Amino acid sequence: MRSNNTIIIGAGRLGGTIARSLNDRSNVVIIDKNKDKISKLQDYSGFVEVGDATDIQLLEKNGIKEADRFIAVTDDDNINIFLADLCVNVYDVPEVFIKLKDSRKRKLVDSRVNCICPFDLSLDYFENESGNEVNV
Repeated sequence: MRSNNTIIIGAGRLGGTIARSLNDRSNVVIIDKNKDKISKLQDYSGFVEVGDATDIQLLEKNGIKEADRFIAVTDDDNINIFLADLCVNVYDVPEVFIKLKDSRKRKLVDSRVNCICPFDLSLDYFENESGNEVNV
């Protein structure tokens, strides 16, 4: 039975900000293999775990089977894609979000995964604000 649980992989600036934002509305756990990033989380009172998110036992220990939302915002597109695939196809997590630095990798991702591509978002914003189209 799911009960509004969110797992966030990546405790950098984006992951930490999302965790703080969701902490009032969801049971949040944030996982990062970098102990220093975990220790630098400010104003976050939820659960934290230092470890490798590609470790299935670690994910299960932290509630992947009950998760309603999974967010992978590591700096490694390949890890984010792998974890999204795992969440969608093995654990049937209802909402999956990943950050992709290289938006061309979006075609490798299941259509049930929400991809956030900072490069594309920045380019779209520039084009909308400046009225100039940029050819990439």
